[in-house]
Amino acid sequence: MRSTFTVVTPAANYSLLTIEQLRVAAGLTAGDASRDGELTELGARVSADIASACQVRGDGVHVPTLRSETVRETFRQGGCDDMLFLARRFVSDLVSVSDAGTTLITDDTDLDAEAGLLQRICGTRTLVWTRGDAIIEYTAGLTDVPADLAGAAMDLARLRLSTDARDPLVKSESVEIPDVRTVRQDFWVGAIPGSSAGPVPADILAKLSRYINVAVV
Repeated sequence: MRSTFTVVTPAANYSLLTIEQLRVAAGLTAGDASRDGELTELGARVSADIASACQVRGDGVHVPTLRSETVRETFRQGGCDDMLFLARRFVSDLVSVSDAGTTLITDDTDLDAEAGLLQRICGTRTLVWTRGDAIIEYTAGLTDVPADLAGAAMDLARLRLSTDARDPLVKSESVEIPDVRTVRQDFWVGAIPGSSAGPVPADILAKLSRYINVAVV
């Protein structure tokens, strides 16, 4: 079921990588700040592309992110659904839950925090959500970036740095030195082998499977 969605408190930091990790991805020592401006921008692009590839929902105002932030969702209920599929996963806090104007307490709900699935319960029984608006405010996303996610982001950062350093249309290049320097280049015609139509190549996307959201309509 589709909901209306608003970011209440944006993430304090959108990047999946620290500046030290970005320096290492660029082949610099962790303390070399000579390219920090470029690398900070790269980190923002990498993080945004991974969020897009993972189908993280945004509100049209703030950049979608896998990092922790507080959001509010409103579900228009017909009185027959027993499960709400929250737009954001890895829920760390249910700030407030109301069902058709009735404020619920923690014992009234059952939450699968990683999957972002919320049920209304009474003891051991599962209840349907009441006809009307179910309004959920919650904090979701990652406070600390897990090693597997950081690793995928590092791989994408290295790929972007490698691509930026060369012309992706160049198939091969040879240089002849005698007398006058001569450079010969062969170019790819048509699709570039290994290229991806999406923002994240398939091999890196496979490493993100735990973080990819399932679209619910």
